[in-house]
Amino acid sequence: MAGLRQNELSALGKAAAHVPDLIVYGDFSQEVPFIESFDGVLLFVDISGFTALTEKFSTDTKMDRGADELTQTLNHYVGDIVEEVLVFGGDVLKFAGDALLALWKVERCHISDIITLAVKCSFSIQQEYGVRDTEVGLELRVKIGLSAGHISKVILGDNKYRYFLVIGRAVDEVRLAQNLAKASEIILSPNCWELCDRNLIEVERIPDERAVRVRYIKNIPDFDTESFFERCAMHLHQNRISETFEVLRNASVLAPNEDLEKHLRKYVMRNILRKIDDNQPLEYLSELRPVTIVFVNLQFDDSANTHHLCKAIQDAYSKIIAVIHPLSGKINKLFMFDKGCTLLCIFGLPGDKQADESANALDSAHAIHAFCSRALMKVKIVSIGVTSGPVFCGVVGHRVRHEYTVIGRKVNLAARMMMYYPGIVTCDAITCAKSKLPSHFFEELPLIEMKGVVNPGTVYHFLGVSEKAMIYKAYLTKERSEYYPLLGRKKETDIFENLLFEFKCYGKSHIIMYEGPMGYGKSQLMAEMAYLGQWAGQKVVAMELAKINMCQNFFTIRTFMAMFLGIDTCKTYDARQYILLGKIHDIIDEEYLCLLNNLFHVKFPTSEKVSKMNNNAKNEEMERILVKILENAVEKEVLILVIDEAQFIDSASWDFLDNLLQKIPIFIVMSSSPINTKGKLPCLTAAKILHGPDTTYIHLRELTPSVIIQKACQDLGVVSIARELETFLIQRSHGNPFYCEELLRNLHLNNVLQFHVVEEDEEREDEWDSLFTTTVLKSEESKNLESENESYICTIRQNVKLHSIMLPPTLKGIALAELDNMNPSEQMVVKCASVIGVTFTTELLLYILPEWTKMKMYQTLTALVESNIFQCFIERRDLKATEFSSERTLFSKIMKPTQQKSDLGIVVSNRLNQEERVMGSKVMTFCTPLLQEAAYELWLKNQKKALHLKCASFLEKNAHRCKCCGGGDFISFHRHAVEGMLENIDAWDGKAEQVAESELEHTVLMLVSQTLKKLEPPKQEANTCFSIPGSRRGTKATVLESSGDTIASGTWEETRIPRRRENTIETNVTLQDSFRAEDTEMEFLKRMDEIIFITGMSKKTDKSVSSCECEEIVESVIVPLSQHCTALGNYTRAFYYLLECASGYVHLSNNYMAFTYLNTAESLLKLSEFQENGVDPFEESVLCYLKGEVSYNMGQITLAKKLLKKALSLLKKGFPITIVGAFFMSMLETSRHLSHQKQQTFWQLSSGKQKRLAVLHLQGHCLSLLWQLFSLDLARSSKKFSRLAALMKVNCAEESHDDSQIISSYMEFSLCCQLLGYQHDWMKYELMAIRRSSHLRVVGEGLLIITKLASSLAYMKLCLGNLPLAIQLGSRAHELCEQLKKPKLGYVVLLDLFSALFFSTRYQDAVQVLSWLEELSIQHNDVIGQGCFISSCLNLMLYAGFSFRSFDHCLDFVLANESNCILMSQNNLMLGLYSSLAIWFARIQEWSNFIQPFEQARRLMRRTSASLYANHGFCKFVECEVLLLRKYIEEKPDKARELRNKVIKNCDLLMTQCSTSPIFYARVYHLKAYVQLMLDHDENSQNFLEKAFQSSELYGNYLERSWLEISKEWWFTGSCPMKDWWLKTVPDFPEWKVGMTAAEMGDFYKNKYLLKVPEIDILSQIPETIMEHEHPIV
Repeated sequence: MAGLRQNELSALGKAAAHVPDLIVYGDFSQEVPFIESFDGVLLFVDISGFTALTEKFSTDTKMDRGADELTQTLNHYVGDIVEEVLVFGGDVLKFAGDALLALWKVERCHISDIITLAVKCSFSIQQEYGVRDTEVGLELRVKIGLSAGHISKVILGDNKYRYFLVIGRAVDEVRLAQNLAKASEIILSPNCWELCDRNLIEVERIPDERAVRVRYIKNIPDFDTESFFERCAMHLHQNRISETFEVLRNASVLAPNEDLEKHLRKYVMRNILRKIDDNQPLEYLSELRPVTIVFVNLQFDDSANTHHLCKAIQDAYSKIIAVIHPLSGKINKLFMFDKGCTLLCIFGLPGDKQADESANALDSAHAIHAFCSRALMKVKIVSIGVTSGPVFCGVVGHRVRHEYTVIGRKVNLAARMMMYYPGIVTCDAITCAKSKLPSHFFEELPLIEMKGVVNPGTVYHFLGVSEKAMIYKAYLTKERSEYYPLLGRKKETDIFENLLFEFKCYGKSHIIMYEGPMGYGKSQLMAEMAYLGQWAGQKVVAMELAKINMCQNFFTIRTFMAMFLGIDTCKTYDARQYILLGKIHDIIDEEYLCLLNNLFHVKFPTSEKVSKMNNNAKNEEMERILVKILENAVEKEVLILVIDEAQFIDSASWDFLDNLLQKIPIFIVMSSSPINTKGKLPCLTAAKILHGPDTTYIHLRELTPSVIIQKACQDLGVVSIARELETFLIQRSHGNPFYCEELLRNLHLNNVLQFHVVEEDEEREDEWDSLFTTTVLKSEESKNLESENESYICTIRQNVKLHSIMLPPTLKGIALAELDNMNPSEQMVVKCASVIGVTFTTELLLYILPEWTKMKMYQTLTALVESNIFQCFIERRDLKATEFSSERTLFSKIMKPTQQKSDLGIVVSNRLNQEERVMGSKVMTFCTPLLQEAAYELWLKNQKKALHLKCASFLEKNAHRCKCCGGGDFISFHRHAVEGMLENIDAWDGKAEQVAESELEHTVLMLVSQTLKKLEPPKQEANTCFSIPGSRRGTKATVLESSGDTIASGTWEETRIPRRRENTIETNVTLQDSFRAEDTEMEFLKRMDEIIFITGMSKKTDKSVSSCECEEIVESVIVPLSQHCTALGNYTRAFYYLLECASGYVHLSNNYMAFTYLNTAESLLKLSEFQENGVDPFEESVLCYLKGEVSYNMGQITLAKKLLKKALSLLKKGFPITIVGAFFMSMLETSRHLSHQKQQTFWQLSSGKQKRLAVLHLQGHCLSLLWQLFSLDLARSSKKFSRLAALMKVNCAEESHDDSQIISSYMEFSLCCQLLGYQHDWMKYELMAIRRSSHLRVVGEGLLIITKLASSLAYMKLCLGNLPLAIQLGSRAHELCEQLKKPKLGYVVLLDLFSALFFSTRYQDAVQVLSWLEELSIQHNDVIGQGCFISSCLNLMLYAGFSFRSFDHCLDFVLANESNCILMSQNNLMLGLYSSLAIWFARIQEWSNFIQPFEQARRLMRRTSASLYANHGFCKFVECEVLLLRKYIEEKPDKARELRNKVIKNCDLLMTQCSTSPIFYARVYHLKAYVQLMLDHDENSQNFLEKAFQSSELYGNYLERSWLEISKEWWFTGSCPMKDWWLKTVPDFPEWKVGMTAAEMGDFYKNKYLLKVPEIDILSQIPETIMEHEHPIV
């Protein structure tokens, strides 16, 4: 719209812009309706080609274009035409989508001059705008008709609303003239030709018509144009002919006039007034939205005069307003042509959206049709067309004269249906479906070809809602199908079956209420319940109600009884009577049968006794009869009533149900949408029943991602779908099965989906593509969908951008119904927030809100939070955390609905508290992402672009890691390495964005530095206490020594040095090296104590210290930035931020989201922009590196190596392929390393070297992963490649002169040497890392590096069995994590600390640490932390003999999160979890439950690394195999040989792999001893058992030692059989609560599982095996 600047107009001007001068300068004193007559000239402009353009845009397969671009094209066009009319002094009366009607009001004597003026205006329009090309290849052309003569203005309405229309011969003629015109033509009506100055206008005759076609205006030499215009200006009283564009319309600059403004506002729709009053820009009034259109046409008799018309239209208006306004409908247009009046009514405009608007529109149309056909004078035919679908709703015209209108294909279709199907109410197929009314209310009509309409679909005649037609018709619409099974609701069906079993046992009535939002699959669930209830001796009656049934008295019970008695299908009175008599003749006296006449539509004769009863007595007796019928029935069989959509039960039926439940046992299953949404139930009886003790409430939850994918495959009839489609459905369905269906239907209708037959020899899917689909998302059940002959897969058509696909109209309507319940301010906040993203910052929201104050924003946000539209980001995490902490976290929650209290004081207090929380929240999120998408799509494209640009420019300065993590890009120096990324953003240096120290912090820094420099190696013994941080307990506490749950007293030095001497890893290490390491480690411990003390004091004084905010930054800054840049078409920048997103999620251990954004980034590379210009090599290397890291995390070793080598190649960093190449490169890298050591300085590169630093950091990250990958390979040559990669990582770090990189590289090289057995280098680089850390500043990033160093050292000591030192390092690292508020690092530290304490059998301390881990994971809603906690709880039950959380709690967690992509990406953790579950079931002989977790663990074996926890999981998996071997030996000896070989092989493999974590040697030897014992090789068994004892002593694994002692006694030394206390105790293990001591726990240490010898002689079954080789400790 040209020049739309709403703020230039006054309040009066804004109102006047929506109405013509005919109204602005009219008479407001008369009562409505009234008629005013005058003379004038009418100009009708019709834009031909617009219908074709509408079809073109609506069927565009790109799907990111539509009515908004269509409207932009039209709006500029119409705006220019309006301006031309205003320049020539015309008054634009009305807009009708692609047409407008203009008036020149003039006295009769001057009409010829004004006709000439209008013709000049018409030629000017044709010359400037007659033909316009559009970008889709279609032309817009103008057709113009002119008429003149007598015109009448009719004012209709009431005190609130006013409408006007113009009628008369001139109005009829102008429409006829326009119809005669062809493109670019001007037609004069007969009367206009009679009244014009024929000397000036040249015309040509139209055959068989009185109208004429204007050729041109004659060029008369003496004609004075200037005087002509001056004369015309005098004739036009209010309008002026403008020589400038300063004032196009006098009405736009009127002086303030309160009375006039009040009158004009009556002509403007209330929806628009609300937005104008809220000072929203005019552009914000325009949006795309699904609505329901109702066109009403009244055709009058030829005998009707003006007064007849006026009276009839006023009566019709009054009726229509009375019918549609209560249902949120509005009259948008009112116009008159060809003796007919047409009214355009709209349901679903902004602020009016209702979920059932289609049904409301049809009901209204039927009522309007009935009234107008019956009650209006001189009305010949009433025709109504109803359609539903997406249209443009907004302002069309010019800044000073415009109207709110609707434009789109559905508008055209409704108008055409109204005209081509006269005399009835018609609707399209979408309206029919969305109304959810029974099919017998509709009748399909024959298809008629309608002008300008392509593919209208089925047209229906709406017959109206009739109670008689609905009798007994309430069957379930969803039918159960074996080929379409119910997915993801096993928990709900289990509850049904369990409660039904209890009902049959105790015979007490019970109700199950399944409550869930629309689309959660309640109807299919009810169909499943009806099927499950159909067993012998059980009678199931199932029905589905509709909204209309709520208004029909006793409908539910009448229908239930009819179905129960079997008369619901009878079509005649006699048939119903015959069946009734056969079933109830011996139950009810014959004289009372007539009471059933009205209920069941039968005709039993009325008895004398009944005729004397009053109505109340009749009703009571009838209900008694019904109860008696049911009493007789339940004596023979169980009665089950299934009701879908139970919120529509009528009040009388609720009353009867209440009585019925008290008298007979009946089992009722209901489903309902949330009833308590507005704090009210349908009636008091409903509230009583649903809050009763015999009602079980089950809140349905969204489906998991894996189930959504199963459902998609099921709906499409395929075995798998494309990865992009999986991501699209998971992200946009939000777990709602109906949303999933609608999304698929929309894609299919728009030809996006392609189907291919799966060939037998088809190549296996690429490993990267199947990284998650094969392990998580693809279900085994989907294989059952394959046909016997052919299987299909579904893919996406090429060049389709799924991210740009708009929401289906059905889903958009659901969201808009919620949006329209908000006031304009709330709507504006939601719409602006939607542009930012699902998660947004309040700071950015305020930045893009038009002229808002901070207080107004916070007040509006508070209201939206209270309405569950928004949620504070922290509160969202807390809410999810409480779900984990609850015992009932699985699938659904069983609970009673709570009644709301309405205490005014509490309400006010809660509001103030909520407002305070909102003001303190920096980040907020949408509760329903669907609402965000729908609100976003309401913006027009140019509006979106402007807002995206504004958001992007604001966000870029915050696109970095949080200060707690040291700031900087998630990919080090990323923006410096990519050309153009430093442009148009604030100069920002990662190092300069570190923690800004206050003066106090600076003083503390100096104090710490001076103190640490003076520290000398300690001469005394180290403090052996285990410190509990002050934030947890308030003071430091020392764990009791020599108690039953701790190791013997003594310092870690005393226990460690002898072990060093016994260590057989490498014999040439001197004792001096050990002492030097011990001294340095002690120095580091003392230094950490000083840091903890001093920094702890500074943190107390610095209240600004916050926890890690990286998750919030990724979700509220980086992710939106990638979306903003994509929306702006800046794909290079979008690619950059997508890589930052992926790196951020890797940083947050969320591999699945990283995988998702990497795929999105890769899809951008297929765009033409990248195809032509190519991608930056550094960016491509980052993509390969991140894909490699995600592959490594997911256990794809080969793929990870391939990707990382490619990344190094792109970074110009070669890596050898052959062992010879590795040898020579090792020599070169060693030389470089020695050179760095000699020239070592502590300084940073100059500021201009950031690009080089980016390359060095990325090379280092690639090499870091590469050495770990090679370390997993058992081949001897791989050790050389591993050491080379670790050394190259060191050189890259030293070249960067970055202390954090150098320290990290030293620690990694030390760990690499440890894994390879090079103890000298291992100890050397460990000491170098510790010494290097002394140069770090102990605030900000420096403190973080020290914490990570302590964590790494603790982990290494834990792997090697130096548990006392691991505990001390871990406890200090934990305290620093507490101060830094680094939860992600905190999980790792606490898990390592727990493991060290657990293996040391310091159970009291272990339980304390475990409680911290649980608290931290719940507080931050971290599923990986929760998984670590659950794994630790299982370890306690399996190996320590007591519990911290029950086994059921642990099992529920695993089952509930089997589809959690984040947790499933942690292969090492999941291996341990599944193996623990399998061990549990194997020990208690539940082999049927054993199979699934065992198979899951087996699949994960090839995807794990050689880390401590992977090896622990491997140990437990081998234990599963050992227990299975025992079962086979006892029960299936023929299969035992094969499994025995696998077990022995895996034991050998495990022994080799545990070289990285020798603390598990004792476990491996223990299992090998047991295998040999089962094979009857006692000598071998004893040898391995002795080695297990030695290893447990050497590596401090006292946990294993305690189990070994029991095994030794049981196998060899025991004098009498031992009791298996573990099996006797399971599952009721003693619970060790925080604070309890070992003495309080009793003899729990006896609860060790006995590894029993098989009870049969297997010598004849399994041949003698070869003597096992001894495996030295590597």
